Amino acid sequence: MKKLKFAGGILLVVLAITLTLVALFFPDNGFFTLLWGWGMFTFRGEGSLMVIYLVSGLFAILGFSLFVNQAKSKEDV
Repeated sequence: MKKLKFAGGILLVVLAITLTLVALFFPDNGFFTLLWGWGMFTFRGEGSLMVIYLVSGLFAILGFSLFVNQAKSKEDV
């Protein structure tokens, strides 16, 4: 279980960093256009990018919490 928490934490933190960097440097890329096409965001602009930044922050918080839980656990697996 420790390895799974560690891998999940790494995945979430990397996803958060990637989303943030892509939103900062390439705001009109195909990934965001696809999300807007699916109707996840209703408009393009600062508001939609703010949602992506918030989701990225949530992923980072969850990833770091998995790291902390993994470090505190007493399992030897």
